[in-house]
Amino acid sequence: MKMTPQIVFGVQIILFLCTHYSSALYEDQVGKFDWKRSFIGKVKHAQIENKKIISVTHENVLASINLKDGKLSWRQLLEDPTEYEIKLLHIDRDIYTISSSLDNWILRSWDISTGSLLTEKNVIIEKTHSSEYSVTNGILHHVVPFAESHLEVTSYYLLTGDSTGPTNKISAPWIADVSDCLLTKTYYVCISRGISTYDYYSGQIYYRDIISRNGFVMIKPIHTLLGEGLGTVEMRTFNADVPGFLLVLNNVAKLVLIEKDILVAKSMDNIQSAVGIKNEDKLVLYKLEASDNPDKLIRVVGMDYLSGSNLRSVDIDYPIGLGTPRIMAISIKGSITDLLLTTTDDAVLFVRLPEGKILWTREEALSAIVATEFVELPVSELDASIENEFKTSSSDIVSMFTHRLTSQAKQLSNFILGSQLLSNSGLVRDEFGLHKLIVAATRAGKVFALDTLTGSIAWSYRMPNVKPIKMLGEEKMILFMQRSARYLPLPAQCLLLAEDSNSGNTVLFQFDPITGYSQKGVERLNYKIAQAMLLPHEDETNTKAVLVLSSTNQVYIYPSSSEPLVKKSISKTYLYLVNTQSSTLRGFNFHHTDPDFSLTPAWDVNLKGSKIVALSTRHPNERVHSQGRVLPDRSVYYKYVNPNLVAVATLSDDPLHKNVLSIYLIDGVTGLVLYATSHKRAKGPVHLVHSENWLVYSYFNERFRRTEVVSAELYEGHILSNSSVFSSHAVSLLPHVQTQSYILPATPSKLAVTLTEKGITNKFLLLGLTNGAVVELPWLFFQPRFNDIPCGPEESCMPYMPEVPLPSEAVINYNQSIGRIKGIEVAPARLESTSHILVHGLDIFYTRVAPSKTFDVLKEDFDYMVIVLVLSGLILASYVTKYLAGKKTVKQLWK
Repeated sequence: MKMTPQIVFGVQIILFLCTHYSSALYEDQVGKFDWKRSFIGKVKHAQIENKKIISVTHENVLASINLKDGKLSWRQLLEDPTEYEIKLLHIDRDIYTISSSLDNWILRSWDISTGSLLTEKNVIIEKTHSSEYSVTNGILHHVVPFAESHLEVTSYYLLTGDSTGPTNKISAPWIADVSDCLLTKTYYVCISRGISTYDYYSGQIYYRDIISRNGFVMIKPIHTLLGEGLGTVEMRTFNADVPGFLLVLNNVAKLVLIEKDILVAKSMDNIQSAVGIKNEDKLVLYKLEASDNPDKLIRVVGMDYLSGSNLRSVDIDYPIGLGTPRIMAISIKGSITDLLLTTTDDAVLFVRLPEGKILWTREEALSAIVATEFVELPVSELDASIENEFKTSSSDIVSMFTHRLTSQAKQLSNFILGSQLLSNSGLVRDEFGLHKLIVAATRAGKVFALDTLTGSIAWSYRMPNVKPIKMLGEEKMILFMQRSARYLPLPAQCLLLAEDSNSGNTVLFQFDPITGYSQKGVERLNYKIAQAMLLPHEDETNTKAVLVLSSTNQVYIYPSSSEPLVKKSISKTYLYLVNTQSSTLRGFNFHHTDPDFSLTPAWDVNLKGSKIVALSTRHPNERVHSQGRVLPDRSVYYKYVNPNLVAVATLSDDPLHKNVLSIYLIDGVTGLVLYATSHKRAKGPVHLVHSENWLVYSYFNERFRRTEVVSAELYEGHILSNSSVFSSHAVSLLPHVQTQSYILPATPSKLAVTLTEKGITNKFLLLGLTNGAVVELPWLFFQPRFNDIPCGPEESCMPYMPEVPLPSEAVINYNQSIGRIKGIEVAPARLESTSHILVHGLDIFYTRVAPSKTFDVLKEDFDYMVIVLVLSGLILASYVTKYLAGKKTVKQLWK
């Protein structure tokens, strides 16, 4: 068979792909350079059953936790929590859950041992109203309330999901507001407030048994339960095996139980955190209160509901640094009582009484990371002593000689004694920069430091009443590295900006990322943040200042001691603001500034009629190694590398094309729109990634019902305008743009690009997919092709393929799927070939990638013994040869 040139070229492409992806992960390498931590999120409902904890979380996760060690036995990720909400968790022989939205709800049953789905029934609701659910004697009751009208109650068999009969409509004109009502077992209870919200004296409590056929509605005046007074009454659910609820007045709660259609109220201290459980036919209440023991923080108190006497009081070893606890689930077996606690910072603790010991703790706050930073570790004490050996404030020869002798004597003693040279925690810098700390801020207001080698928590710090800042539909905190750990003896320093959950003002937290120590703690400022940026200049303490712009355009500098340095360089500082509500971008500068750092408007880009859905800029630490691209004719096509470029994506409605996606490349200094394009019948989610001189973005094509990826490269041409310094004000011609479109056979949730220290290593694109995989693909796949230039192996170019291949060998997390990927963070190592990768979402996955392979380090299986033997043989052979050559020369001279 004769091989045509097309077949030969196709074989070359296949061999190229196979050669590139032949470096797969071997089985013995699993977990050596990577680790994964799995979470479930903030617990919403939980029950302790058969040495398992069955829990449902706000992230719509159903999970089983091992009672002994707190590890996950199995986990099921249900629908998107923004669309569906788990309203009910019921355990019989199997697990039953109800996921509800406004127009339908889903009843599922699960195997309690394996977590496998057994049955599923979808019920459509004709009217979009909130619903309540309860289970009694194997019957599921679905209650739909209508304000000032009626209740619609439908019952189903829990095992089959079939309806037991027609919907029962109950007249309920006493429902003033659905938010003032709740369902407890089979009783629907509502509060009808008095003349004013603050005056509850004339208010009433209405309650009715929804399965009773007598149709009676019971009424109870609120003041008969709470007494006379003023205040706002709030009704809350009570976790117990009997129907009841809590009435809260001025932060004081009173427990109200429904006993044979009669409301019985009792006043108890700290009842808001209590749960009730039946033990030997009597109701036992367990609650938490502060301990008077200075070595213990929390006390668990068990009370008999009828007599009010204390049955048990145990102080527990509650760790310092956790939030306020709350009892979520309880189990009593004989004299042993197990408690599952949750905290305000989303931690989960398991306590066993009467020992009062916390058997395990799960930091579920890590399931919602909103800011990350890779932190370089300090050098060891030995390296620090060597660096400080020649550092002395005196120029006297005798003092310098004495300082050197004492430092070397200390090094010798430490070398003999051993471990004193290393830090107790082992957090020291290695030679290649592979050991780092990951500082992560979470949505719950807790900051963690994770070790990249093991994934363990080095330290944590809780910030009370703190929440993230909303940016383009996402929740984020702003984290800056002001000073790294290389400036000994000065400690490293980070600055975190967030929002106060009560006032909405800015919260500032300055801390040492290595130890977690903060000198000032959490500082609550009196303004709201609009923009923040890390300035490039360092002051005399090697600290970079952070410029914060308030919502009233006031400028603040942190630390304030850096203001004189900032004033010297403020004229070259530019910033921009993005207003998602008005779809505008505004740029500012400080050219005409006064001592108060007043802003001067510089440009304005109005995108009204569309909605800004995504924004991307280049990574601030990215370095561009090559200024141009070498063409096959040996000419250079220079890149347009603009560090001030901002990529903006907008969506707008169109009567003909439904949705139109627009992409803009805007200069952040001058506001010049350098490139713009649009895609018809396109919708989100839109993901952008900008690096060097290229941009990649993805969107969903409604016409062909597929996900597409578009890449764009910007070039200046064959003549470089300025080879040393780039200036946005010196732009004379718009860049040449090369674009290419591809089909992506998957749905991406995040895009990122690898980052190395010098930028020499080839760029690889990281695609976080909705199925939990993270795929690493070379930029060569997406690079736009020139129409008039040949493309093949000789040109280091791959011919255009409409569909991007996603080989399984390119999945960097192999079979460790990551639930709901929300971010991919990249940082360079000191090895040029290596990048740190952190993928976070519901889980956390860390690994190291080498896009161009480890060209700057020897392989692990390198045979050192063979090379030693070869070199020893060569040295011996050289001496023998030298001896023989000398002997031969002597013989020739005697002839």
